[in-house]
Amino acid sequence: MPLAGDYVTKVVPSKMEKQIEENKAKYGKRIKQLSAIIKDESYIPEGSTNTYHEFIFNMYKALIHGRVITPKMVEANLNIVKKYSEHLRKENDYNYQKDKIDYVEESTAKIGMVKRLLKKANYTSLYVDRSMYFLNSVERYLKENKKLSVKQRKALNSMYKRFEKRVNKGIKK
Repeated sequence: MPLAGDYVTKVVPSKMEKQIEENKAKYGKRIKQLSAIIKDESYIPEGSTNTYHEFIFNMYKALIHGRVITPKMVEANLNIVKKYSEHLRKENDYNYQKDKIDYVEESTAKIGMVKRLLKKANYTSLYVDRSMYFLNSVERYLKENKKLSVKQRKALNSMYKRFEKRVNKGIKK
C-alpha cells in the first residue's frame, strides 16, 4: 500500500510554455535585438501609431508569447533588424547627417522663396492665407522629419511656377 509521500505530482508544461521555451532557444538573439529596437526611442517614439512600429511590436510579442514562427515571420524579423541597422549606420555617419542638414536648409530657403513670391503675386487674402498654411505645414514637416515626399516637392514646384508666372504677368503690364 503506497504511503501519502509516495505520490509525486508531475507538472507537465503546457503546449504554450513549450513553444515559449522553443522560441527562446531558437530565436533568443532575435528576441534581444527586437527588444533593443523597441527600447530605442529615437527609432520608435513613445506613443507612435506608425503601422511599421506596430508590426515590430507584434513580431516581438509573437516571439515571446509562444506563437509558432513561420519562415515568413523569420524573414520579416530579419528585415526589421536589417532596416534598424541601416538606420543606426545613417545616424552615426557624419557625412549623411551633414547632407541631411544641408538638404533641410536648402529646402527651407526654397520654401521661403515661394512664400515671398506668394506675397508679391497679389492673390486674395483668403488664397494667401490658405497657401501660407500649406507652406508652413510643409516646412514644419521638413524640419521634423528632415525629408519631403515627392508629392510635397511637386506641389511646391507647381506653386512656385504659378506664383512666378503671376508676378511676371503683373510686371509686364
